Amino acid sequence: MKTDLKTPLKEIVLHGRPTSPGVAIGSAFQFHAPKINLNELKVKSSNIAEELDFFANAILKVAQQLESSQKASEQQYGNQFSEIFESQKAFLKDPVLIKEIEEEIRNSGYGAAFVVSKILADKGDYFINLESAYFRDRAYDILDLKQQLIHALLGIDTDYRLDKPSIVVAEMLSPSDTVQFNRNFILGFLTDKGGENSHAAILARGLRIPAVVYGHSLSRLIMPGSQLILDGFNGGIIINPTPKTIAHYEEIQKEHQRFEHQLLKELELPSQTKDGTPVHLLANIEFAHEINDVKQNHAEGVGLFRTESMFIEKRSLPSEEEQFTVYRQIAEQLAPSPATIRTIDLGGDKFLENYSQDDELNPFLGWRAIRFCLDEPEIFKTQLRAILRAALYGNIHILIPMVSSVNEIIRTKELIAEAGDELLRKGVEFKADLPLGIMIETPAAAIMAEELATYVDFFSIGTNDLTQYVLAIDRTNDKVSAAYTTFNPAVLKFIAHTIKAGTEHKKPVTLCGEFAANPLAIPLLLGMELRNFSMNPHYIAETKKIVRSVDLQACKQLYADIQTLHTADAIEEKCRALIKANVQNLEFLS
Repeated sequence: MKTDLKTPLKEIVLHGRPTSPGVAIGSAFQFHAPKINLNELKVKSSNIAEELDFFANAILKVAQQLESSQKASEQQYGNQFSEIFESQKAFLKDPVLIKEIEEEIRNSGYGAAFVVSKILADKGDYFINLESAYFRDRAYDILDLKQQLIHALLGIDTDYRLDKPSIVVAEMLSPSDTVQFNRNFILGFLTDKGGENSHAAILARGLRIPAVVYGHSLSRLIMPGSQLILDGFNGGIIINPTPKTIAHYEEIQKEHQRFEHQLLKELELPSQTKDGTPVHLLANIEFAHEINDVKQNHAEGVGLFRTESMFIEKRSLPSEEEQFTVYRQIAEQLAPSPATIRTIDLGGDKFLENYSQDDELNPFLGWRAIRFCLDEPEIFKTQLRAILRAALYGNIHILIPMVSSVNEIIRTKELIAEAGDELLRKGVEFKADLPLGIMIETPAAAIMAEELATYVDFFSIGTNDLTQYVLAIDRTNDKVSAAYTTFNPAVLKFIAHTIKAGTEHKKPVTLCGEFAANPLAIPLLLGMELRNFSMNPHYIAETKKIVRSVDLQACKQLYADIQTLHTADAIEEKCRALIKANVQNLEFLS
């Protein structure tokens, strides 16, 4: 018999995707923007000039709404989330986007609402099809702006009244939506759409609000006032929980609150093992506004700034001045801590229009990253000039992705010198001789680590791609993704070899892939002599907790013990046993 979610007969347990940790227990508040049938709007307009005016006014109205939301956010939370709204406002003012929509209105003859929906939906699809989870989540920000513009065009207002503590249930939430609700009454967020790196999820984590994404149209099936439990640790969604279930999760809530309190207390303590060995924890970021997260989580700098975001979001080439402004902002705010800027990693699934290679059978093994940059030296040198100029304002390091040969390093150094010469001839100030490092993410680079160490100043291990290439497994392919694990003994051998080569040549080694924040991996990496970890800043508190809970000798023994283990499962279990023996509340770790 099919269960009707609108009939509260029994406890129903579902599983979604957690995007912000914690437990929420309370009644459901349904938040739904009015549904619009855009096919009804697909009609030719008799007055194109009027449609263009409608579009211009809608841009102004949404910009004012974003400004108002930003001010509301700043009044409640300071400038913690200001850059998120600045990012949305910048997208709204993008002259390329505005011109594209205006031209489509003129050429197609359709009304502004239909054209806005079509173009922004296409852009959302572009981001959703990217391999990077971060960029896939940008699609939801684009869809949010699409909805706001359409509402402005059609004169639709949204009701944010929330008058009692509730779990907000919605199809999708934007940053503007999130800050419009009365914070005192928000217990949690349950949405049909969204991702871990969407701006709404970032806001939820910053406000410590549990959030879960279900992935289907659950929001319209849950009755307003229904009792819910959200488990932001494993994605659990419980509808009509029994008193016994509620009591169980109330105890988990209390335990988590104690755990969080302890994490925050320890965040300001030195990052060192129980026996006093220093361990450096840095942050991976995509945008300048994330510097706030870097500072709040006491990171020792940025170990990886992914620059392709400014290329992909605009879907065009940012100028030298635009790039310089961003790099300078990051360098100034971090100084004297290091800001490691990775040059553009375009290619694979991240191409710009006019630079795609549709005929590539396997783009992840093709024209990407440093290969793309060396074939497009003018694009590359524009970025290098911006980095050299920004280095005057802080401690900038340059990081080159996807290196597989010495020739690529030599040619990169030549282009850096050329970029410096061009600035010199123009009389523009810059800083030369910046530390130059390479990503170790190909088997070739890992095998040649000893030789490559003589050509560069530091290594950064990218375990996401390295695992994919060592195992010959496409981690985005569901049919084989279960076998994708960095705990595979072959991958661990490449990582250990790279760390050893860097250590012997006195070249710092940082690990910046997702493996760096894996609780089970941290003691193992410490046992391999890794001393620099770079990760999403939200994982730093947990990582520091683990680092401070383990003894270096035990970590070295763990690494020695796994040498006799030949399966990823056995290695993971050995790592789990060490963590379990040393860290309480393992279930609360990411």
